[in-house]
Amino acid sequence: MINSEFRFPLFDSLLYGSLNPFLPANHYETFIDDPHRGINPESISDPGVYAFTFYLPTNFKCTFYYHKLIQETFWYCHDVLEMLDAEQDMDSRAYLRLSLLDKHLKTCLIKTGEIIRTNDFTISTFINPTPDSNFETISNAYIFQLLKVCLAKAYLEVQEALKDVVFQALTEAMLYTAVVGELPPVKCYLKKLAEKNKNITSKDKSVYEKPQTASEVFKESNPEIIPSTSTVDTKFHTVKDLVAMKIGSERTIRRMIENLELNAVKGKKGWLVTEIELQRYLGNLKMNTLNRRKK
Repeated sequence: MINSEFRFPLFDSLLYGSLNPFLPANHYETFIDDPHRGINPESISDPGVYAFTFYLPTNFKCTFYYHKLIQETFWYCHDVLEMLDAEQDMDSRAYLRLSLLDKHLKTCLIKTGEIIRTNDFTISTFINPTPDSNFETISNAYIFQLLKVCLAKAYLEVQEALKDVVFQALTEAMLYTAVVGELPPVKCYLKKLAEKNKNITSKDKSVYEKPQTASEVFKESNPEIIPSTSTVDTKFHTVKDLVAMKIGSERTIRRMIENLELNAVKGKKGWLVTEIELQRYLGNLKMNTLNRRKK
């Protein structure tokens, strides 16, 4: 179980707690009655190297969740990156990669993907709504798509900070196909800023501490609003394919998928594992084997 301090903020509350968008208390109409409900934005700049280019909210409910998610994502990245910057022990960094990336953030993305697929919360739900679409469905689709992007940002920021112990780096598009379970081509909303924070040292943390108003942060985070698109050539393996590769027996592979040791998506042919996910698993297996030999 990951330290609660480094669990992605709001995730549990959004899925299981008081911020769940499906609750009657969080229905679209309640935000019409109280348009400024709970919005108390704090000032914080984006401490990472991946900038948002997501759609701005168009109604009160979306605005409430937008402020919450963007603000908490920035704070989360600030705290985690600061912690990772101070941790230099390679074994500890490898453990943090396993617990933060492979276990926690990937699990959050998988669960978010399940909600998006179950409810058919596609981007087009709020970009091109149908005549029978209601504001509640449009708002919830926006919220969970935004949550997906916030989780992807957190993942990519942590991956960048731990690149010395990451064997197979994932792109945003790969996260959506291999983890969230979207079929390519997928749209991407994070733009890497190669020069950002180039001159920031580990001792100079004051630049992260509330230099801007929330409105300025949100404006900077959406420089173009129209998202970029990206396609990814993703190869999928069935369980039978993995058995043929001698990864394990069919029972073993299904157990690995159930235990999230191997990330898979449900397709028409059953469980599917992407090539990039297979290579990640094999890389971790090799590292664990080498570590056992050293002991």
